Amino acid sequence: MESFGQYLKTLREERGKSLQDIALNTKIQSSSLEFLEKDRYDLLPPRVFVKGFIRSYVEELGLNPEESVRRFEAFTKDGEMPDYSQEEHPVFHQKPASGSFATSTWFTIVLTALGVLSLSILILTGVTRLILTGNSGGTAQPRVITAQPRGFTESQARIESDQNLDQAAFGQPAPAQTGKKLLEIKAFANTWIRIEPDNGPAEELVMAPGDIQIFTAKQRFSIQTSNAGGIRVRFEGKELPSLGKNHQALTLTLP
Repeated sequence: MESFGQYLKTLREERGKSLQDIALNTKIQSSSLEFLEKDRYDLLPPRVFVKGFIRSYVEELGLNPEESVRRFEAFTKDGEMPDYSQEEHPVFHQKPASGSFATSTWFTIVLTALGVLSLSILILTGVTRLILTGNSGGTAQPRVITAQPRGFTESQARIESDQNLDQAAFGQPAPAQTGKKLLEIKAFANTWIRIEPDNGPAEELVMAPGDIQIFTAKQRFSIQTSNAGGIRVRFEGKELPSLGKNHQALTLTLP
């Protein structure tokens, strides 16, 4: 008796089509079609998918697929191929190792509990930090220095600190760097500054009260500020006197 796979191959060859032609138009892998023609159902997915392959295959040949599906069912019932279900198919079913803790219900429960515990700790930590921050009594927090365009207006620098500007502006000097000049700037009020080292790319930023910025250059610095009285400068370890008055624009070159 002619096998079902041989029957399909005969239909295809009578119409002058190759497996590649059918695979291209049906989007079914050519290897699966080849297994189908060779009756290698052990290498194909479960029966419901094989029926889908047959329908697409036969429709591509311009024939009614129902006759071919009936032949496939008859071929199966006559014992020409094993009658398998999805659970029995060797490619789509794999039993877990018996007694494996990783596949047990307890393992799932433990993982879920650990996840809930970790989430609770994260939430509690966040709430605690929020409370401590709110009760810190004004403790200085790290500041983000935001670059501003050249059009930064003088009115934006009028929010000043009540600190005594006559006090020492700096603490310990920053470590010296071989072959480089060191510039330190400390702000006592909101101040826009522009620093250009060695005629290179300039950096513009806004400093808030208490901020300290450190710059290095090989030879010189060009400094511009919108609030000369709101900053103090230390150059090469030497603190300079006040550069000017509050809200006074200033351009300075060091040395």
